[in-house]
Amino acid sequence: MLHGSFYDIQQSNPDGYVIRFNPAHPIFSGHFPERPIVPGACVVQIAEELAALTYGHLIRFTAIHDLKFRQPITPDQEIIISISKTAESTCKVLCTDTKKERQLIISFSAQFDSLTL
Repeated sequence: MLHGSFYDIQQSNPDGYVIRFNPAHPIFSGHFPERPIVPGACVVQIAEELAALTYGHLIRFTAIHDLKFRQPITPDQEIIISISKTAESTCKVLCTDTKKERQLIISFSAQFDSLTL
């Protein structure tokens, strides 16, 4: 789980979850030291965690479709991640920039399985 160490939820609203990253997190020293960016795999993991929060139970993404990275995310950037259900076990994920008129950064569809403890 990346919540609490890699990122925090600043607020939740009908548009999605406003996320702020921890620029001191060790992952940024390796990705990349001179010009750190948020790894795409971390954005997918964050979306999975937020989807679980949205739907009220643990889920696991089993397939990702139409993944598009339109620009890198830097550790000092505040973003909005929105999750919307498109079918019984499919959701659409949109990641936008809070400061650049909601410019689209990343988008994808994900199939998921519900998990029980």
